[in-house]
Amino acid sequence: MKKFDIRDSIFEAVYKYFEKNKNCFFLTADQGSFGYKLLEKKFPSRVLNIGIAEQNMIGIAAGLALQNKTVFVYAISSFLYSRAYEQIKLNLCSMNLKVCIILSGPGLCYAPDGPTHYSLEDISMLNNLPNLKIFSPYDRKSSFLAINFFAKNNSPCVVRCDKGKFFEQINSNLDCAEIIKGEKSAILSHGFFVNYFTENTALLKKNKIGLIGLNKIKDFNMKKLNSIIKNYKNIFFIDESWRNSSFGIFLSDLLINNKFNKNFKFFSLKNNFLKKGGSRIEILKSNNLDIFSILKSIKNTIND
Repeated sequence: MKKFDIRDSIFEAVYKYFEKNKNCFFLTADQGSFGYKLLEKKFPSRVLNIGIAEQNMIGIAAGLALQNKTVFVYAISSFLYSRAYEQIKLNLCSMNLKVCIILSGPGLCYAPDGPTHYSLEDISMLNNLPNLKIFSPYDRKSSFLAINFFAKNNSPCVVRCDKGKFFEQINSNLDCAEIIKGEKSAILSHGFFVNYFTENTALLKKNKIGLIGLNKIKDFNMKKLNSIIKNYKNIFFIDESWRNSSFGIFLSDLLINNKFNKNFKFFSLKNNFLKKGGSRIEILKSNNLDIFSILKSIKNTIND
C-alpha cells in the first residue's frame, strides 16, 4: 500500500484549487509547513501571515468572505478553536460564510510539545455549531474530497489536519468506508486512528475485526454507515478525545434514534488532564488506547 503525507495532501488540494481560482485567500496564524511554503511562494499576494492572533484571523476571514472571497485559515488546532471559538460561532457559522478552517495537529498529533498542544475536545465543541461541516481525513483521497466538498459549497468547514505518512485506502470516500472486512465486530474511527489500525491490519484480521473509516463527521451520513455495518453485530468507536467530549456520545445517540440494534461501545481518553509529554503512542498506551489494550477491551466486552 502506498503512503502519502496527510498534511501535504491537504495542502496539495488547496494548491490545485488556487491554481484554478483567483478569488481566494489563505490566512495563517504564523503556522507553517512544507505545503504552506509552496503555496506562499506561488501565490504571495493571496497568502497572508496574520501572526499569532487567531481571533483576528477569523475576523479578517469573515470580512474577505463577505466580499465573496473563498478563504482558508490555518493554525494549530488547540489554539484556533479554543481562542477563536466566539468568532467561529458568530462571524462564520451564524453568517454561513465560505471559510475553511484547517486545524493543524488534532488529537495528540503534537504530543511531544506537551499539554498546551493537545486538541482533545475540538469535535465536541465544533459539532455544536449549525452550518459547520467537519472532516477528519485519513488518506490523500479523503483529504482531496474534503477540500473539494468545501470548494463546491457555500458554508463554513473544518478540516482536521494531522501529519505524517498515512496509508492510501482503496475504498476511502467523502463519508465512510469499510477499510478492513471483519466478521461479527468492527472498529469505527477517523483521522489518525484509521491509519494506526491499518498499520496493525494483521492483528485486526487475526481477531476477525473489521475497520470502518469516517471522513465527514458533520453532517453525518447515517444511511451510508448503515449500509456498511448491517452485517456486524458489535461496533466499537475509538477516538483521541476526553470521554465527555468523544464523538462516540453523539454517535451513540444517533444510532439509538435510528433504531440501531447492534452492540455499541466507545473507547476514549481518560477524563483528566494529560500533564505528561511523550510520544503519541506512549500517551495512548497510558490511556489503554494502544492496539493491544483496545483489542483486549474489545475481547472483554464481547465475552461479558
